[in-house]
Amino acid sequence: MKRLTLLLAGFCNSASAQDITYFPPGDIEPAGISGIADRTVHFPDWVFPLKVGTETGEHAFLGTQLPQYHGLNDNNDRRLYTYPHRDNQCEPRRHRVNPCPSAKGHQGNDIRPHSPRNNYWDVVAVEAGRVVSVNDDTWVSIRNGGRTVTYMHMHPGSIDAAGIEPGVDVAQGQVIGRVSNYMGGRPNTSIHLHIHAYSGTFAAANFLPVYPSLIAAYRRAWGLDDLVRDGRLGVDPDRELRGGVAPKIRPDGVGAVANAQACDGIALAPPLQTVDVSRFSSFWIHNCSVMGLVANIQSGERAFYYYRAKTSLADAVSPDPSLFSGRVEGSAYAGRAKLYNSRCGDILYNVAGLADTVADVPVVTLRGSRPRRDRDCQEIGIVTDELIFTYLGNAASAEPPATHQPAPPQDDRITLSEQTRNFLAITFYPQEPGGEIIILPYFARFPGTSPEPGLTDSSGGLIPRLKSDEAGVAISWVWLRKRARHIEGQTSTPRGIAYSMAGVDPTTCSDDVRPNSAAIRNLGRDKAVRYCDQVSAYLAGYIGLGGGRDFASDYFGRSVGIDEVLNFAQPTIAFNWLRTMYSHESGRPALIDADTFARGVRYGEDWIAEFYLDEPGHVRPDAWYGNPCNFGQEGCGQTAPDAPPADSTPAPITLDSLAEAIQRLERRVNDLEGGQ
Repeated sequence: MKRLTLLLAGFCNSASAQDITYFPPGDIEPAGISGIADRTVHFPDWVFPLKVGTETGEHAFLGTQLPQYHGLNDNNDRRLYTYPHRDNQCEPRRHRVNPCPSAKGHQGNDIRPHSPRNNYWDVVAVEAGRVVSVNDDTWVSIRNGGRTVTYMHMHPGSIDAAGIEPGVDVAQGQVIGRVSNYMGGRPNTSIHLHIHAYSGTFAAANFLPVYPSLIAAYRRAWGLDDLVRDGRLGVDPDRELRGGVAPKIRPDGVGAVANAQACDGIALAPPLQTVDVSRFSSFWIHNCSVMGLVANIQSGERAFYYYRAKTSLADAVSPDPSLFSGRVEGSAYAGRAKLYNSRCGDILYNVAGLADTVADVPVVTLRGSRPRRDRDCQEIGIVTDELIFTYLGNAASAEPPATHQPAPPQDDRITLSEQTRNFLAITFYPQEPGGEIIILPYFARFPGTSPEPGLTDSSGGLIPRLKSDEAGVAISWVWLRKRARHIEGQTSTPRGIAYSMAGVDPTTCSDDVRPNSAAIRNLGRDKAVRYCDQVSAYLAGYIGLGGGRDFASDYFGRSVGIDEVLNFAQPTIAFNWLRTMYSHESGRPALIDADTFARGVRYGEDWIAEFYLDEPGHVRPDAWYGNPCNFGQEGCGQTAPDAPPADSTPAPITLDSLAEAIQRLERRVNDLEGGQ
């Protein structure tokens, strides 16, 4: 899910050691991708490569340079110069990096300096060594024994001025250049320093994890215990953000905004479990609580949810954390707000107001009149109320650019759905905790189901494996055609698919996917909210509901409406929509190409005929569906890179193989006769 890593630009200028926060090693972007979670400090004696800490009062910020992860168009936006630090080694790239879980990714870590001033901030050697290379791409590589540390993107003039050239010995802490934006011999990236380290040769790709060593060095620079114990980075419960939790908010960072000035020291509860942070497009502060804004760009719908409430409010708002729901036209907001009252019951009342800026910070101010109650919950008058929401930072890009193109598929398999080839992550759970998991017959008897053990999700469910990509497509096609509840013939809508995937009755939620009064009455508020949030989460990923990821736009090249009819009898629509669902499960571009998908659909249709229509003899061996020659496709005759060499020895003839050959021949004759 998208996490809150952006605060206001003014924050870092007055920051001190107490503000330092960071994510644990291996917690990288994007969601669903793992880095190197090893806490080993390979370089316990390093100094930090920028002059930071108590001696200079300057800060630096480890984090991604990729706009698809940080959510801003400008890589040098001052809002990116803030904590928390975040590991970015192993971010999805095509470089070979042996320690990464996928064996590919970003070789090291990127570091922003105190501010985006070009050719200003000194870079120092983290350890002593001898310069072995300086190239036109402003790579400076310094070797110490059997390992090499490389610094990148410095200004070439600053490297010359520092006297750095091959053969020069440098001392630890010696200036070797200044932070710049050079890449490919010219200014072509954000203002940052890249650092990586490797043993042996660069080509061997034995890159060492540097994030734990950098965090330890950064802590020492600020006079903090580096927490290195037995060669490992210990956990600081006050500064390390576990599980992607948002950092501690310092509302005083918004400076002149009046409603946020008095919040310093106010305790915040952990993120509410009843909200889906992936739906948020931005984060705001209201009355010292952190709020998430759900924004539907197409319809103009807006909703503010509690994300991290003040501890005094957390219990009251958790069952239904929606504080405001309404619409915006231009800068004018209008809708209904909620007054929480556990004794007398919550009050909904009308509010309206404007979005504006105060001291260059976006602010939404809403006003309305609500009933005033006495101790017996009787109305005794009217009170004018004011709600002020002050912008903190982006959570995700609410609307993809019109020219957005899907990223190329990765050629590795990282997520559970990719590793199992169970692209919809069809999961089976025990009937009771600790009980036996029973795989339904349509899946268990499918010839493409692998005998190898499946993988377990975070809730203890079993995700069975499939033998091939074609089998993975086939079983998802069977689910769509025969298992999905809310599909008519071969048509459905994104809304219907989302309800089917969530296993939720559509009568539970209103048109805007919120629990209706009947559902709350019959199921209880908590369960009704949870069910509708599950549906919303699918729609956020599929079509961008509430500012979500919107994978459908990657494949359709346009926005897909929540109630748009999808006709899966049309191959292009089927291919685009299944890839949308696959990407939602993996968080990445779908691995399946059009030819593989077509073969998988045929596999699925054959299994439907055998299993559901009781027409035996349709399904061929799994390998048959992987052969493009059987489908007249362009890949015919091309041997897969990992295919074993052909065996010239003919397979022994058995009664079973002979019977199968006769069946294939009969089907072929029938096909030919039917074509006359």
